[in-house]
Amino acid sequence: MKKVLFLSVIALLFISMNVSASKSPAPAPKVEVQNQTTVLKGLISDNLTNETLAGAVVTANGQKVYSDLDGNFSINNLCEGKCQLKISLISYEDQVLEVDLQSAKTLEIKLQQR
Repeated sequence: MKKVLFLSVIALLFISMNVSASKSPAPAPKVEVQNQTTVLKGLISDNLTNETLAGAVVTANGQKVYSDLDGNFSINNLCEGKCQLKISLISYEDQVLEVDLQSAKTLEIKLQQR
């Protein structure tokens, strides 16, 4: 008798869990709004020697990246249009560029020593 009562309570528990799970609403699909974004790449080198410059700071739209050991940099998720870049490195003059992202995807930037 105890086994039958125990099994019936367990069965009712599982049935109630299945009923409550089937009544829960399905999660709403996520809607992602994607702005058109672009990637800007470039190479930073010395104006006189043409040697590539590692560790230069490139700032655009609040994003800051550093050039790698070969002088390359890449900034992702920039909105289309015009963008202002600031390039700086110790012992070199800061350079500020206005870049049209519609036409320029790769830049060659020459820094001048102080």
